[in-house]
Amino acid sequence: MDSEEPPNVRVACSGDIDEVVRLMHDAAAWMSAKGTPAWDVARIDRTFAETFVLRSELLVASCSDGIVGCCTLSAEDPEFWPDALKGEAAYLHKLAVRRTHAGRGVSSALIEACRHAARTQ
Repeated sequence: MDSEEPPNVRVACSGDIDEVVRLMHDAAAWMSAKGTPAWDVARIDRTFAETFVLRSELLVASCSDGIVGCCTLSAEDPEFWPDALKGEAAYLHKLAVRRTHAGRGVSSALIEACRHAARTQ
């Protein structure tokens, strides 16, 4: 990805699942190596990603290098916010960026796309 080339952010499709799972596993390994393990890698598999794809809640950032970032955006999060009223918030989770593209605006593009999606829901 050129430093000038902004990533294209879109809703993921079923063809993205394997690449997204690899990206999330790589991000989890990087966090663990930094001493901040945050994700249970055993839970991040095809079924996990398919669930979000079927609900159109998985976003990917891509460029000429393929998928370089991803995150989930959900209208509810009963695991962490069980008392929140539906429609009052949106919940961004599993933000991951390919390490070779860190610092190139991928996270910002994903967060901005989530912000826009949350406001238009």
